[in-house]
Amino acid sequence: MNQKTKDALVVGFALFAVFFGAGNLIFPPLIGVVSGSAWPSAIAGLTLSGIMLPIATIIAVDNMGGGFERLCRPVSSWFCSAYMVFFVIFILTCGIPRQGGVGIETGVFSVLPSLQNSRAALIIGLLCYYGLVLFFTTRKSSFIDIIGKYLTPFLLVILIIIVAASIISPIGTPVDTGSTGNFTYAFLQGYQTGDVAVGIVIAGTFIASIKAKGYQKKSDRNKAVTKAAIVALIGLLIVYGGLLYLGATGSGMFDSSMDQTALLVALVETCIGRVGTTALGVGILLACLTTTIGVITTISQLTETLTHGKLKLRTCILIYDVLGFLLATMGVAKIITYTYPVFVLIYPVAIVLTLLGCARKIVPNHGSWKGTVLMAALVGIYEAVVTMNQSDITNIHISFLERLYDALPLSAYGFAWLLPCIIGFVAGTLIVKFSGGEAYPMLQESEDQ
Repeated sequence: MNQKTKDALVVGFALFAVFFGAGNLIFPPLIGVVSGSAWPSAIAGLTLSGIMLPIATIIAVDNMGGGFERLCRPVSSWFCSAYMVFFVIFILTCGIPRQGGVGIETGVFSVLPSLQNSRAALIIGLLCYYGLVLFFTTRKSSFIDIIGKYLTPFLLVILIIIVAASIISPIGTPVDTGSTGNFTYAFLQGYQTGDVAVGIVIAGTFIASIKAKGYQKKSDRNKAVTKAAIVALIGLLIVYGGLLYLGATGSGMFDSSMDQTALLVALVETCIGRVGTTALGVGILLACLTTTIGVITTISQLTETLTHGKLKLRTCILIYDVLGFLLATMGVAKIITYTYPVFVLIYPVAIVLTLLGCARKIVPNHGSWKGTVLMAALVGIYEAVVTMNQSDITNIHISFLERLYDALPLSAYGFAWLLPCIIGFVAGTLIVKFSGGEAYPMLQESEDQ
């Protein structure tokens, strides 16, 4: 194996692992149970939103010069800092504690069910979990290499065994469940994972790792990034597709109203027995662990940058690791309830930044970015308020805005931001064009970036 192939595999495996968190392990089987014999169209929908869009974030950041701050620069000089603050809040309150909670509550306790209702066992498990995270994130070796060389291959072996068993010895035949719109349903499930919000920030870490391996020229870096992205895409497609098919083979036996975690455990146990459940528990634990290592490292680097070095990287890692442990003791259900509005707020902006970055060469000027992101942010703020109302956190109702939102095309399908962003894109483009300003005065790209 030549060095370029080896580098692509290591970085690609690490990228796969950071995107493939615990939630990503749980939702494909449910999609399979719902879609039944229509599973091919469901896989197509999931691939588009749950795989290609998150992977596109690394392409978007690379197109803009390899750093998240460059992706934000066409919007405003302050926008990058504002987004990073919201991102840190999002990951700290939702991602990190939820990953630890799922890793122990679902991963470990599915192997040791007798500990399920033990508060002491949960605390001890979380202490061990965040102890491991602290160990890996403070090593001198790059976390990219640690994840890519050791943890991810082990995780992949476990998942491939489960997927292979579902194909070689299926638990049943996919049945016609009577469901319609399976492509759309699967698309929306992948769309709502949150991976795009994570991807546009964490992509810079992977690109920096590629640069550190000797790919300094822009053309060489682009090729290396593309190869790593393909590796991650293939890995996600195999695992997502396999787990979705596993659910489809059980569509005649299991009810789609089951708890997602319980459904996954039941499917695996039916397919390959208790050994499979044990392997699944280890897989869930590793999926959570690899993701937590990646995001804690990333937000610690962001915090060091935001504080201009006043808070050092290792200090940030320790603080976030401890806070993650404390919040995880609340339990996964409470974490999701109180932090989901932050996800709703940030996600439309993350998606449009990704799309703009991927299409950098054909986006006319910085006004296009400003108008698009502004409209995405406004829709995100409104949807966050609606979410808090539904959770009884707030009780804010403005009838005019409610009617306007409901009238937006595709608002019922999670795409209320689409038309406003198109309007913002056109308006922003025209304002800059007719004002006679430079297209991108804030970007000075060179071949060496």
